[in-house]
Amino acid sequence: MKVLYVGSGLSALQVKRGGYDGHVTVALNNAWRVFETAPCDYWIHPNDFPAENFPPVGRFRHEITHAIYNGVLQRSAVELGITGLEGFALERYIGYTSFFQGLYWIMAHFRPQQIGLLGFDHDYNLEKVKKWEADAKPNIQNRFNGKKEKTIREWSARYFAGYETDAFYGHGTPDPLRFGRQYLEVKMNIAQQTADRVGVRIVNYSERPSPFSVFVREPQ
Repeated sequence: MKVLYVGSGLSALQVKRGGYDGHVTVALNNAWRVFETAPCDYWIHPNDFPAENFPPVGRFRHEITHAIYNGVLQRSAVELGITGLEGFALERYIGYTSFFQGLYWIMAHFRPQQIGLLGFDHDYNLEKVKKWEADAKPNIQNRFNGKKEKTIREWSARYFAGYETDAFYGHGTPDPLRFGRQYLEVKMNIAQQTADRVGVRIVNYSERPSPFSVFVREPQ
């Protein structure tokens, strides 16, 4: 089995060209939007995913909430070779960002031969990153530092006005960087080690450059 795991980065748009037949499709957060001609198989999202961005009925076959994917991870940790950790300790080890939570859920739930990544290059606009970091990293967890706009999309459009887009949809922040680039790289390496233990290949299908080179790149 192969799984196509899709995030909101610009390389997710490769899905629209096709060529991923034979993959079970898993869309994280806003990535359900790239599946226009057929619904994605699984839509996965955390508890704090904004209701304004929920997909309409018919855009996915199965919804995977935090309660579902976290429950699978807690039950499957030993099978993944992760011992002595449970609860929040396990989540800290895996990585708090939705990308990692979803990646481990795929490994635990499907045990696929291969996980192909799209939209997870973390190739953020560096000028946007500088602005975001200088402003105390507004994000969902800190309620965007007191945004006044009614919707997150309105806030994003105003906050990042004039900056080149680095995601096809979403609130526009480089949120996975809130713990720093080194944190991401460490957690990527741990995920790769876990995948190696259970015999899963993690492959980045993206044709876009990325500041990270942990996962092997095989553009499709």
